[in-house]
Amino acid sequence: MILSTIEPIIPFLRHVRIDEARARDLAQSLAASDMALPAWRGEVFPEADDDRAASVFCTANVINFSFWGAPKWAVAYRGASYDGTFGLFAALRRATEEGVPVTDGAYLRDLTADDLARVLRGNVAIPMFEERLALLREAGAALCARYGGAWPAFLRASEESAVRLVERLTTEMPSFNDVARIEGREVRFHKRAQLLPAMLCGRFGGRSFGAFRDIGALTIFADYKLPQMLRRFDALLYDEGLARRVDACVELPPGSREEVEIRAAAVWACEMVRRACEESVPGVTAAQIDAALWHAGQRKASDDRPYHRTRTIFY
Repeated sequence: MILSTIEPIIPFLRHVRIDEARARDLAQSLAASDMALPAWRGEVFPEADDDRAASVFCTANVINFSFWGAPKWAVAYRGASYDGTFGLFAALRRATEEGVPVTDGAYLRDLTADDLARVLRGNVAIPMFEERLALLREAGAALCARYGGAWPAFLRASEESAVRLVERLTTEMPSFNDVARIEGREVRFHKRAQLLPAMLCGRFGGRSFGAFRDIGALTIFADYKLPQMLRRFDALLYDEGLARRVDACVELPPGSREEVEIRAAAVWACEMVRRACEESVPGVTAAQIDAALWHAGQRKASDDRPYHRTRTIFY
């Protein structure tokens, strides 16, 4: 349903353009690269592949958004500093080792500001603290209402369907319902909701909590990094005014036409890339395209332009 809400608005984009030729060039480059899903292993992630690990990924994705700032929020863990998503997992692993039940529904439902501040303590206060507190309480209440306060029961109710998991996240925990409006139409993105099954699939190797028969139905996860990478390869082109604002790190309001266009164009451009890749890599998924572009983004280039800034709970 995500692509079907995005495709109709592509002809009406005013500020962003997709260069189809460059998208095909990018597809050729990615097809020759490693497009495996990230395994999400290492110092900050759970060690065992068990219920607790799956639950940590669920809790993390409730508040996996908007880490940018100056200075950027970072967490010290075992002698190293981590920021962004890795910082979030470091904070959750540290809290678990300190005996905090960060994946328990009842704990999350009744979470206090002081408790969360201790879990997320870092070099500076994390952005959107109050929103994160509210979202964790919302998730905890939903888990307690129907699933005995347990993430594994919530996951199993999706019966190995990534699409069904996304649908249940966006309806039972409304903060996952990542939608916008443009040209009088609803546009769906569902970034965090889609990222959860992709993360579980990568971590569990397509088995157990990562066994999704329809993982290919997901789109890419429209955030900051992918539009930035698409601009690096000239597959996304901004008009002069938008380019000037993004490159000057001027914030774009959430839900503004410019912000929605960037995300919608990124999703559709990556779908074009995926279709072109499929010619040489049959069955390639959008999640794999996302992973390949994300990995490319970890290799900084001297001429990289900034990512767009929008303060939002959705990414």
